[in-house]
Amino acid sequence: MEILHIPDSDEEEVKLDDHVDDSYILPEHKRELIKSIKQIYNNNMPWADAVLMKCMIKHHYKEVISKMDKDAYLSEIQSDNIDDYI
Repeated sequence: MEILHIPDSDEEEVKLDDHVDDSYILPEHKRELIKSIKQIYNNNMPWADAVLMKCMIKHHYKEVISKMDKDAYLSEIQSDNIDDYI
């Protein structure tokens, strides 16, 4: 069970948003992932408003990134070959 930390003073910041380190992911891969997730939600939840969509897409993005194997990803992009795209 996760316990919420209550700050002792006003100077101490409460971090509600879990940060996921995606700094190692190439920008074009981030864009492609977000576009794919967005398409999934647009197809499955066409009734959802923009705010709900944004929350769902961000949550799904963070879930995917947090479960990625950083070393395997970096190894794969280093050995990337043009033949892989054909």
